[in-house]
Amino acid sequence: MADRDNSITTLTMLPTPATLSQAFAGCSAFPQRAPEAPLKQSKWNARHELYPVWSAVDDAKNKAAKLSNAAAAELDKASSKVQAKTGGIEMYSAKFYAACTFGGVMACGLTHTAVTPLDLVKCRRQVDAKMYTGNFQAWSKIGRAEGLRGVFTGWGPTFWGYSVQGGLKYGGYEFFKKFYADLVGEENFHKYKTFVYLAGSASAELIADIGLCPFEAVKVRMQTSTANL
Repeated sequence: MADRDNSITTLTMLPTPATLSQAFAGCSAFPQRAPEAPLKQSKWNARHELYPVWSAVDDAKNKAAKLSNAAAAELDKASSKVQAKTGGIEMYSAKFYAACTFGGVMACGLTHTAVTPLDLVKCRRQVDAKMYTGNFQAWSKIGRAEGLRGVFTGWGPTFWGYSVQGGLKYGGYEFFKKFYADLVGEENFHKYKTFVYLAGSASAELIADIGLCPFEAVKVRMQTSTANL
C-alpha cells in the first residue's frame, strides 16, 4: 500500500511531457512540430479495468495531467498580464537580445559583487596560506585595519567585470544558439540540438571571459597588493 501511495505521489509531482514541451517551447530556434497522432486502440490492448493497481496509476496520471494543465494555464494567464503591461518581446529580436543581456548584467554583476569579501579572503590566502586562519578571523582583522571599505576591496572591478561577463554570456548564448541553428538547418538542429546548444554556450562563454579578463586583473592586484595586506 505504501509503495502504491509513493508511486502516486511521485507521478503527481512529475510534469507531463506535454507540460514540458509547452514550458520549453521557446527554447527552440525553430517552430515546434505538431505532436504525433495517438495510437489507435486495438482488441489486443490490455483491459485496464481488470487490473486495479494499473487503473489507480492511470487515474493518478490523469489527475497529474489535469493539475499540470491547470498550472500551465495559470502561468500563461499571468505571463499574458505581464506582457500586456510591459509589451511583448518577440523571440530573437533586438529587444529580446537586449533583455537577455540586461538579465545577465543583473544576475552576474550583483551576485559577484555581493560575495566580494569571500573573494578577497580567497585571493589573499592563495598568496599566503598562513595569513588568516579562517574567513571570520580575516574579516575581523581587515575590518579593524581598513574598515568596511577594506572588506569590500575590489568591488568596483568585480561589478563592472562580471556585468560585462554576464551580459555577453547570457545575450551571447541566445545569439549563438540561433546563429548555429540557422547555420545547420532545421532538420540537423532537431537531430543534434545538444551539440548546437553546447557550441552556442561555448562561443558565448569564450567572448564573455575575454571581456572579463582586464577587470579581473585589476581586481586581483587590488586584493593582493602589499599595500592592502
